[in-house]
Amino acid sequence: MSTPTENTPKAPLKRKKLGELLFQANLIDQKTLENALEIQKTQKKKIGQILVDLGVTDDEKIAKALASQLKIPFLRLNAVQIPKEVIDLVPQDMAENYLLLPVKVIKKQLVIAMANPLEFYALDDLRFITQMSIFVTVAPQSDILSAIQKFYPIQSLNRQLGPDMGFSENIEIVGQAKEKEHNLQDLLNLTELPPVVRFTNTVLADAIKMKASDVHIEPQKDNVVIRYRIDGIMREIMQIDKQIHLSLVSRIKIISNMDISIRRKPQDGRAQVKMGGSRFDLRISTLPASYGEKVTIRILNPNAGGMAIEELGFSEKDLRHFIESIDRPQGIILVTGPTGSGKSSTLYTALKRLNSSKVNIVTVEDPVEFDIAGINQVQINPKAGVTFADGLRSILRQDPDIVMVGEIRDAETAKIAFQAAQTGHLVLSTLHTNDAASAVTRLLDMGVDSFVIADSLIAVIGQRLVRGICKKCKIPDPLTPQIFEQLESVIKPDRTKKFWKGAGCEACQYSGYTGRIGIFEVLMITPAIKEILSSNVAAVTIKKAAEKDGFTTLSMDGITKAFSSLTTIEEVFRVAPPEYDDTAQETLDRAMESREPVSDSIEREAHKPEPPSSIGSIRPEKILIVDDNPVILQILKNILESQNYQTVSANNGIDALKIAVQQKPNLIITDYMMPEMDGMALINKLKSQLTTRFIPVVMLTAKDEVDAEVDVINAGADDYLTKPVNPKRLIVRINRLLNRPSVETEC
Repeated sequence: MSTPTENTPKAPLKRKKLGELLFQANLIDQKTLENALEIQKTQKKKIGQILVDLGVTDDEKIAKALASQLKIPFLRLNAVQIPKEVIDLVPQDMAENYLLLPVKVIKKQLVIAMANPLEFYALDDLRFITQMSIFVTVAPQSDILSAIQKFYPIQSLNRQLGPDMGFSENIEIVGQAKEKEHNLQDLLNLTELPPVVRFTNTVLADAIKMKASDVHIEPQKDNVVIRYRIDGIMREIMQIDKQIHLSLVSRIKIISNMDISIRRKPQDGRAQVKMGGSRFDLRISTLPASYGEKVTIRILNPNAGGMAIEELGFSEKDLRHFIESIDRPQGIILVTGPTGSGKSSTLYTALKRLNSSKVNIVTVEDPVEFDIAGINQVQINPKAGVTFADGLRSILRQDPDIVMVGEIRDAETAKIAFQAAQTGHLVLSTLHTNDAASAVTRLLDMGVDSFVIADSLIAVIGQRLVRGICKKCKIPDPLTPQIFEQLESVIKPDRTKKFWKGAGCEACQYSGYTGRIGIFEVLMITPAIKEILSSNVAAVTIKKAAEKDGFTTLSMDGITKAFSSLTTIEEVFRVAPPEYDDTAQETLDRAMESREPVSDSIEREAHKPEPPSSIGSIRPEKILIVDDNPVILQILKNILESQNYQTVSANNGIDALKIAVQQKPNLIITDYMMPEMDGMALINKLKSQLTTRFIPVVMLTAKDEVDAEVDVINAGADDYLTKPVNPKRLIVRINRLLNRPSVETEC
């Protein structure tokens, strides 16, 4: 590059806007420009980013068009090396806010690369801060973002994952593995930075606190979504910037003893963490996806396998049958259900009851989920040629009294398990079928003879897990007459009884549910069932024969538990719906849809009409306004909606917290003094959990005092304004907060 001179565009070009220049360069047509400008009214994004989002063009073509129109150099930053003393000339916040990067200094003149050289105020700020003249080049936005991540990594991580993230980091990684690949030292150093460690620990601690069974880290095109599976339901917790993804995944790989250099192949690992005096096992899986590696972390609580058999949730009759079954000296007992239905917990509970010094219990599992003292547990290893069938053959030579096989997956394992049951062993295992009766037909399909099943199979337990009603917000929930009519085709409901539901509260994250309970069906292989067993018997035939002996189906057990206020009728119908004909099912569906939702008035207020179709799939940003004064509430709504923001409102902190958790607005404006929960308490609640921690908050108050402002900022507010609110000042503050890079920035 020759010696530069000041090349800032002169006054005539200052009046040109980016869209106009791109139109003049024939990169876009007039209709596309008008559509992008319409979207910009609702999105507050830069016009170039909107065009990229729409797929009209890409950032490289935009940069080349600008270079041509403004007659300034076009620069690629892929291989550019920038000295630290040059990077230090420009603060990171300025580089990120204006999408620019210092490149070199030539004769006391700073050469910079910009995504949009038309941002003249950025150049003015840069001259003031550096006290240097500026030579402008243009580079693709993606190049600048990558270079910022490369040259400002420590500052970026500290800003996004700084010390204030540590609200829930009382967690310890047990026996952390160390990576030995010296050529990966730079990445290792990055993953050992306190912000990355702190953020990883915080996510794990938060998931454990919320009793999540799984953590999903899912890279998307522009960001990374973190979701938890809580009570069997996936729940989005937060979105983080894409640039954190690599460091976060590498940190997880390190603690789980994976190879951080392998990114294009799936890997499995395990780790253990200690929190609150308890240890939790983590099973980690990585999977290459379109936008990077997806990570799934299964959280296993060792205490979950330690409950008593009476705590599983069996009805009195089914519990008696189950205990009678496992007390048999020989035979086979199967537990059926889909993945995540609690089959392993049921088996471990049975083993715990059977465990004594008088019997030899051996298990073969994949993986060993819970350690039980006094039981010999074997982990299968298919890669080494050790399958369930091989493991079962081996443990039968260990003189066992009781054998537990993690899962019957194939005909070979099934036949060996039944042979063991016929030769004096009690065998417990699982099978993936929809219900208990289908397990018998599945065994027949696997080639197990019907007479062997009749002689050896003791019982089949079908089970599901349904969410339990939150005890802190449980309220009566009378069913509609249509649903009572449908239940009459299954049972004769007592119309004086009540069904219940959770109204939604802070304790249950406004879902109305906490924890899960089991619903069961126990199919005893009675003489009547043995008589009908043949190679072509249907599951429905087996079920009808069992019902004559008092067999209770999953849906019946669920309905009974719903009448007992343990769960809701919606949960039962979701997990184990009764069998209706098509007409009855349609009527039932209409009845369920007609029920009033839990979040009645607040939900109705929140659901505003979607933007016109011409704006595409880009939705306006949502702002939650919290104030107990209806006049101020309406004034703020008018100001914001005039700027095409979507608004939702609440008149107290309790309702505001509920909306924030359920809807995750882009920003919150809250009053200081309010009934029930004031603004300070609301901010403390918002900042105490990952779900809402990164939503920017503006506090409004009538107090124009320094001490009040300090208290509000220390509590976690992102900005502070006094009443009466100046509309221009409010909009400027909101735009600044919404456009700043943060953990939840979406590009």
